[in-house]
Amino acid sequence: MSGPQEQELARQVRPQELGTLLDVLEHRARVHGERTAFIYLDEGESEEARLSFAELDARRRTVARALRREGLEGQRVLLFYLPGLDFVTAFFGCLSAGVVPIAVNPPLPTERTSRIQAIVDDAGASAVLTAGNLQPILQSWLAQDERLAGMPLLATDAMDGAEDGSEPRRPVREDLAFLQYTSGSTTLPRGVRVGHDNLMANLECIRHTIQLEERSVSVTWLPCFHDMGLINGVLEPVYAGCLSVMMSPLAFIRRPRRWLEAISRYRATHSGGPNFAYDLCVRKIPAREREGLELGSWRQAYLSAEPIRRDTLVRFHDAFTAQGFQWKAFYPCYGLAEATLAVTGGDLEAEPLFRSVDNTALEQRRIVEVREGTPGSTQVVGCGTAGLDTEVLLVDPETRQRVAADQVGEVWVRGPGVARGYLGRAEESRETFEARLDTGEGPFLRTGDLAFLQGGEVFIVGRLKDVLIIRGRNYYPHDLEWTVGQCHPALRAGCAAAFLVEEQGQEKLILAQEVQREHQEGAPLEDLLGEIRQTIAEQYGLQLHRAVLVRTGGIPRTSSGKIQRRLCRSMFESGQLEELARG
Repeated sequence: MSGPQEQELARQVRPQELGTLLDVLEHRARVHGERTAFIYLDEGESEEARLSFAELDARRRTVARALRREGLEGQRVLLFYLPGLDFVTAFFGCLSAGVVPIAVNPPLPTERTSRIQAIVDDAGASAVLTAGNLQPILQSWLAQDERLAGMPLLATDAMDGAEDGSEPRRPVREDLAFLQYTSGSTTLPRGVRVGHDNLMANLECIRHTIQLEERSVSVTWLPCFHDMGLINGVLEPVYAGCLSVMMSPLAFIRRPRRWLEAISRYRATHSGGPNFAYDLCVRKIPAREREGLELGSWRQAYLSAEPIRRDTLVRFHDAFTAQGFQWKAFYPCYGLAEATLAVTGGDLEAEPLFRSVDNTALEQRRIVEVREGTPGSTQVVGCGTAGLDTEVLLVDPETRQRVAADQVGEVWVRGPGVARGYLGRAEESRETFEARLDTGEGPFLRTGDLAFLQGGEVFIVGRLKDVLIIRGRNYYPHDLEWTVGQCHPALRAGCAAAFLVEEQGQEKLILAQEVQREHQEGAPLEDLLGEIRQTIAEQYGLQLHRAVLVRTGGIPRTSSGKIQRRLCRSMFESGQLEELARG
């Protein structure tokens, strides 16, 4: 067989036929290694770095050899990186070395070490990988905790990739690929165990559904420590063999036009983010700054990771239709880290679906459709149908029976993309990943999300668990409440409620906290409010819209003592909380 014939045969290999994502990368490097795989934009504007498929393949091998020399094969490591291509090479280097990467958010300078220590303890992490320019800063930060201070801190951009003569074991589909830690956890971090088989199945599910191909172009500002940023921005482009243009989340937040500029400049076909990103573009890009943008190439504007609002879609489309943005480009979808990422998605050529439902019926988990604009109704956005080889059921969480067509149920998922459970949490893994119907059929993944089905389309209406989704990240209210309760002796530990309220179309974070009875009269309440705000900012990087101090016993509870967050929210909105102060 001639050289050209061999090359043509290699080009015809489909990624789903290969074993792992590393095999796919090797194939890309061999067939079109000179093609650009990644571009990183400094401040979201000028090109800072590029990586071809061949360069990425070579650099990940360098990192892998160095990690094996450090004796880290089979170990778990934290990846601390600022946005950029160093993270990409480090992640693939870990996969190549049989090292399990854990992508984590770089700490804020004022942040305490408890969040990272909790992950280190849970995962049994052996080392920290970073870039050389961050190494001294991280060394100083980790030194605050004696347990973290002794961890090896390795700069992957300075690693020597000299051959050592050994033949490394190649990862196979049955191996663990990476750990994805649920966002916002400090006291109870949960690491989702994603195998190479789960990853390959989910990457093919995404590629097949959204028609990604080698000539596609992805633009992303999503953080790589988030499942949507990692999969959509880094791993999926390698799987599909297309270009990924990356920028930092901060560059987008500071000037949202940069996101649309990159889409326009590189003729991007696929890009997206949470609902707030589209809303931010409308609010922060005035009409005069929309001129010069060309968004006609944008085929898939995906929305996920937080509640999707129809009015946001309408306002974004109205604002940018003159720049070529098409209504059918909107692509609401649904997924979660426990399923690697993607669960449902729509037809790329179809317009998004909406249903207006009666609020009173919805509160009773019944679906009664009404005319659009009917008082007391809610518009719900469809998030597509079950992806490739994926099954979605709606189940009554109490009876474990399938719900009727006009009822709301918990979303249960079965498919090859469902991860292997939580690291070191056998009981919680059984409850979440091994659920069975009352008939015994299973296992299924319990998502904790509530939805209804129409014609196979999944309409997410709420969350069974009180997870707070803020700018696309999940925060567990009991974590925030626990942290605040520990920050000052005048506050009652375990006597708080964190919840979201809607104001002017945006969800705002509120935290109500009981004050110890003996401190209610003489305590400096303004100082306590400041302490609560500072604690939430330092520990979670969040800004409270309102901190509220209430009297002892002022937080509503069930008869068994559980915090009633929804009732507390209702009391806050109606002015029924016994407030001592707010700020």
